[in-house]
Order: sequence, then structure tokens, then C-alpha cells
Amino acid sequence: MRTGPIGRAARLAWGVVAAVTVVSLVDERGPARFRNPHVLTEPAAWLLHVLSVVIFVLFVGVVASALGGRHVARRWQVGSLVALAVVVVVAGGIGQLNAGAAWGFPLADLVWIFDVTVLASEVLAFALAVVLGTSGCEIGVWGKLLARARHSPAPRTDVLACIVGLHLIDRWEAARRSHG
Repeated sequence: MRTGPIGRAARLAWGVVAAVTVVSLVDERGPARFRNPHVLTEPAAWLLHVLSVVIFVLFVGVVASALGGRHVARRWQVGSLVALAVVVVVAGGIGQLNAGAAWGFPLADLVWIFDVTVLASEVLAFALAVVLGTSGCEIGVWGKLLARARHSPAPRTDVLACIVGLHLIDRWEAARRSHG
């Protein structure tokens, strides 16, 4: 099922929000802008970090599901969270040993790079979903593209993975088409 014009417009709008957020983070200071401990007191920064982690884990699940099936996806998602936690602890430990504070280089830089990378992948996912008319969650476009390249059925994306509700718009548009 392809999405309709309202679903595409919603994906475009979310893509613009993600792009504006990326642009607001990427400037001449780069990751150094996150090194100030004041960043840790900003609720918007924490929201960004939490969303980035959630999107990353969902992305890992979609890709793992497309490559190895749903039974593999959960293990990869748990593994990605463990790996992420290890990287955070090691980077914070290095900062603590070198500068006397966990937050700063390299942890703050890694968090900035992670957030920017995840947001950039979201911008691309939204753009691809608009162009291809991919229904469901924007992150599902990666699984659908991988499945298409492998000539296999596209993996089903969990409704829980669709945190912005795009699947609801698609269902509504499909119901309107079938009744109209």
C-alpha cells in the first residue's frame, strides 16, 4: 500500500522538522557545542538524546528484521543498547581520567555525532518515504528497501515503532479511498 497525499505531506513536514533540528546542531563549533556541562541541564537536549536512542534501536530492529527475520531483530536491538551503553561508559571514563569530568571530550562529542547521524538518517528516511510513497513508519523505508534489494518480502514494522503516528494517517487515507 502506498501512502496518499496527506501521508506524504505529514512525512515531508516531519522531515523538515528533523532537517531544521540537524541544521541547528551543525555549525562551525561542531561537537564542541555539546562539551559545556550546561547542555546536561537542557530538557530539549535530553529529549533529543532519548529520541535518538529510540530511533537508533528501532532502526537496528528494522534492518535486522529485513536481513535475518523478526527473531533476530530483538537480539540485535538489545545488543545495540548494550553496545551503546558500553561506548558511553568508556567515553565517560576516558573523560574522567583525562579531564576530571565524564562530560566533555570524548563523551559529549560522541553524543553530538550520534544525535546528528540519527537525525540525518531520519531526514533521509522521511525524504525516501515521501518520494517512494512508502506507507507506515518512516523508519520502515529502510527495511522495505533492503527487502526489495534482496527480492524478499518487506518486514512488518511494529506499530510501537511508529512514534509519530504516520501509520494512523495511512490507515485513514486508505479507508477514505476504499469508501470514496
